[in-house]
Amino acid sequence: NKISRQVTFAKRRNGLLKKAYELSLLCDAEVALIIFSGRGRLFEFSSSSCMYRTLERYRTCNSNSQEATPPLENEV
Repeated sequence: NKISRQVTFAKRRNGLLKKAYELSLLCDAEVALIIFSGRGRLFEFSSSSCMYRTLERYRTCNSNSQEATPPLENEV
């Protein structure tokens, strides 16, 4: 049922946004959450003042970890 699915999505989305906020507040963690609904609507939360800065930090850390990890072809 489409309506039931939309209601469930809204409740779960709100719960997830609340948990992201709580995690950032209680653990002093930098949290970024991006949600796209089935209709393509964007919902986001960022504990820092700038989502872009958090995403750049993720990109930098992710590229550094990929450089440190050898390619799969070299593993035995």
